[in-house]
Amino acid sequence: MIIFNGDSWCYGYGLDNRDDRYATILSKKLNTDFIDLSTHGCSNRRIYRSTIMHDITKYELGVICMTFKNRTEFHLNGKWENINPGRGRGKKYIDYYRDYYSEEYGDSDEFIYRQAIIDHFKVNKVKLILLTNTKNSRYHYDLNINTPDTPLGATLHPTKEGHGIIASKIYETYNKMV
Repeated sequence: MIIFNGDSWCYGYGLDNRDDRYATILSKKLNTDFIDLSTHGCSNRRIYRSTIMHDITKYELGVICMTFKNRTEFHLNGKWENINPGRGRGKKYIDYYRDYYSEEYGDSDEFIYRQAIIDHFKVNKVKLILLTNTKNSRYHYDLNINTPDTPLGATLHPTKEGHGIIASKIYETYNKMV
């Protein structure tokens, strides 16, 4: 069984049928079930937080896609709220990006959550394929899925064909691991 987590790229945002996302395609190729914890517009903080809330020892493989370092989340008024430069309006978004966020902060957050995910899978002895969809990361990932050969649709998310290409790349990476 595979555990997937990530942002809109993993979720299949923009697809007419979410069964066309790479999580479904890869699971079919490997003839196994999967759980997909992804959601669109989220942060690396949310990806980490929601991943560690699961007993990953039930899975043979984790495929986790990190997102853009300038996203975060806050727990406000009893619920988690995504802070994403492409999504919000209002004072808290303006304040966060004007007064708190910096590239150094983003790099630090990416490093912390990336390493925490790697360590979590390692200590639990579960194989991990760590992806990113950001083009300008300073850190190593098994795959960057935001490449020129991945077709994007009007929403700048992978098309059905793009998800097929991503699934094939993950499949190749997996076969090199086993």
